[in-house]
Amino acid sequence: MSFRGPFTVVAVALAAVTHAEPIRLSLTDAIAMALRAGTQAELARSAEEQARVARREGFNNLLPQATAQYSRYNQSINLATFGFQPAGVPPVVGPFNVTDAQIAAQLQVFNIAALRRLQALNAGVRASSFATQTAENDVAAAVAHLFVLVQRADAQVASRQSDVTLFERLARISADEFSAGTSTRLDVAQANVQLARAKQALLLAQNDRVNADLALLNAIGADEGSEIVLDEALPDREPVPQLDQALATARTGRPELKESTARLSSARLNVSAAKSRRLPAVAFDFAGDLSGNQANDLRWTRRIAGIVSLPLFRADIESTIARAKLQLHDVEIEEAQRRRDVEQDVRRSLMALENANARVALALENVKVAEEALTVARDRRAAGYGSSVEVDRGQDTYRQAHEDLIGARADLAAAEMDVEHATGAIHRRIPQANPPSGGPQ
Repeated sequence: MSFRGPFTVVAVALAAVTHAEPIRLSLTDAIAMALRAGTQAELARSAEEQARVARREGFNNLLPQATAQYSRYNQSINLATFGFQPAGVPPVVGPFNVTDAQIAAQLQVFNIAALRRLQALNAGVRASSFATQTAENDVAAAVAHLFVLVQRADAQVASRQSDVTLFERLARISADEFSAGTSTRLDVAQANVQLARAKQALLLAQNDRVNADLALLNAIGADEGSEIVLDEALPDREPVPQLDQALATARTGRPELKESTARLSSARLNVSAAKSRRLPAVAFDFAGDLSGNQANDLRWTRRIAGIVSLPLFRADIESTIARAKLQLHDVEIEEAQRRRDVEQDVRRSLMALENANARVALALENVKVAEEALTVARDRRAAGYGSSVEVDRGQDTYRQAHEDLIGARADLAAAEMDVEHATGAIHRRIPQANPPSGGPQ
């Protein structure tokens, strides 16, 4: 019983899928490529830039404002419109030419509401920068999981290839024993069945590898016809941080918490800005005017004023204050919930990492037991004490033990990525990652 024909056809098909130049990747490389090609982080950076634009607009309100205007027009005036009816003078005067050049400037000397609004926008910029970091961390975590899938597929292909090599050797041994008269035709058939199963499992593993490659290539924006070569293998054990240490790291490292703090500060400043609209504002105002009938008879006039304004009755101020207080209340609730979510993420990820370490240790022991059991079954069969059924069962157990080990190692690698994401440590895997300073840009 042979699968050589179909195996060759599928192998050629898989080779055709990956005809491009191989891409050698580390996890850091994959994350960097995904951040350059992905949309999630780019949209977050766009939102951050919009926050900076809003801050510039708020700052512009505190800068001096100046305008200049030049006009020349022909005009007639109906004096009767203004209640003048001089005797002997026609009611309509003109038309006559007017040349007018004006310049006006205004400076906010004291406007606490505008200043508080600018401070709130500064806090909004900090929050947006942390939101960008959050998006980058989410992208890094997603790419890390895809990277682990490729690692797992690699390990499965290597394991299935080893199974094929082993069962080919066992099939040859069975055929030789049958030729020597020490085994039956049933033994040869069972050995060929095991070999056929191993080849089928190898084909499935190769298909899984192609699918995992396509998912990762799509995420990093690379040519999906390329072959991926990974620089890292699945781990056998990962250290588990202490709970207190992990929680402390998360409280200082998770950008979501920093974003919540910045948004809380922005909301409080918005409330202060809304209340400050009740206070007087002081401004400096200047207006200059050159006017006359012709350009050679222009006369200069000007006005310089200090303006103090105090709102006596503005219904919109109270509604603005109420709205700002509601927004502050919502942000406070979201900030408290996010802190609880972060703690839950840390506790859950640490527990999953501990369990994954235990699973890998158990899977390694099971592999040793399965290998020893298969060796014993083969020796007993060669000595005439065992049966082919015992060998067949041992081969199945051997193959399943290796499959369980690969799954446990992949789960361990994924659990480690979850711990890094939960504590914010995954940001160190982002090339040239600079944590925001928290000040205005």
